[in-house]
Amino acid sequence: MECCAKILLLVTLQILLSDQSRHPEAFDTDDYGLESRQVFQQALLDEASRSQSVSQGSGSVKEQLLALNSTYTYDDSWPSHVKMNSISAVSLDQEGNAVVFHRAGRVWGQSTFNLDNEFKQTQLGVIPDSTILAFSRSTGALKYSLGRNLFYMPHGLTVDDKANIWVTDVALHQVMKLRKDQDKPLMVLGKKFKPGNGPDTFCKPTSVAILPSGDFFVADGYCNARIIKFSADGKRILTWGENSFQGVAHKIAPPNFLAIPHSLTLALDKGLICVADRENGRVQCFHVTNGTFHSQYHSLLVGDRIYGVSYAPINGGRLYVINGPQLPVWIAQEYSPGYHEVRGFVFDMTTKTVVEKFGIPGEDFNNPHDIVVSEDGAEVYVAEIGQFRPRKFSSSVQRKAQDGGGFNRTVAATNVAKSVADSGATALLAVILIVVFAIAAFGATLLVLRQRKRDTFQPDF
Repeated sequence: MECCAKILLLVTLQILLSDQSRHPEAFDTDDYGLESRQVFQQALLDEASRSQSVSQGSGSVKEQLLALNSTYTYDDSWPSHVKMNSISAVSLDQEGNAVVFHRAGRVWGQSTFNLDNEFKQTQLGVIPDSTILAFSRSTGALKYSLGRNLFYMPHGLTVDDKANIWVTDVALHQVMKLRKDQDKPLMVLGKKFKPGNGPDTFCKPTSVAILPSGDFFVADGYCNARIIKFSADGKRILTWGENSFQGVAHKIAPPNFLAIPHSLTLALDKGLICVADRENGRVQCFHVTNGTFHSQYHSLLVGDRIYGVSYAPINGGRLYVINGPQLPVWIAQEYSPGYHEVRGFVFDMTTKTVVEKFGIPGEDFNNPHDIVVSEDGAEVYVAEIGQFRPRKFSSSVQRKAQDGGGFNRTVAATNVAKSVADSGATALLAVILIVVFAIAAFGATLLVLRQRKRDTFQPDF
């Protein structure tokens, strides 16, 4: 009996630990204790080595970029002329609109925050103008606006399937849930002007992504470098992410390490939440159920800064990203990144390669900050800090939907639910075994007690 009990206990422990062993990348951080300087130097060597291998293979980075295909056309007539300012975010609603978040003249400069990440320009007051504008995707006409007297430094915006508008404000260090027909937020998370890394505080949160169930994710953000999953009513479910501000060190910084998680997107049909790991120059994707690492995407063609990411369930899954200008930090190390284009790029999630690029003919984007793609991949919208209008790109190329007959959000939600159920199967089995073990142990104890009672108790007759 004792032998059986030990076997049951060992099996139970193995099952409990098996989920972590299947995803060691998300937990193994002990081997990355290099000093920042060592990591950075190794990253430079790694980058130079990869650059050489690329040039020796299918042509230089410049040759590959110039040859990269583009099926998207820039629509210079969209949207209609409406006064706006630096645009920090763009999303699509279910009414056929592109919704943008702009800063209405507010500028994030060197003196905007102190070294403790506290907003130092509260004297400017709240932005009085409408900061959220919705434009018809087809005509470019302004359809609705909101966001007066709410924000100090707009950053991220996402519209969910129920027409809720989720935003982040890096000055307030808050996340808000809004509706276009409501004057006040439906939900506010974080403490006003109070940066922090606790359970009820953020530090310059950047982006929000919402599951069909109402559960949502927050990228937090410039300081904390973590992803937080919340229930629909705003209760924290789980947190993951380690800070790794290493620039080009996407090969050195291990999975689960982030250097400014800047943008989030959901791949519902794959059960993934993907994040633009900005200063590591990569997109990392994690399981929505438990935050464990799934995959990452990086290319020399894109470079080492990725600001925004959006997902389209087409051709096996495509990630649309926007990069940024290269930082001239390597010149002192006698390394130059060489030719670079600030564009939009498309990753094939199956091959992990860049299969397409798009942009404004003959020029780079001006500090692109966010991107969103339609589910069929036919339209892409880009928000730029350096421009006072959003950009629209269209393609007439028919792309194969993930499920073969058009992306179905109900099916995707079912797949996510199935993923949740599958991930919970291990725990359920473990619980069952624990109960079996407990019953067996209890039974064994009763047998022993009965045997002892028979040996010691003499009847009175």
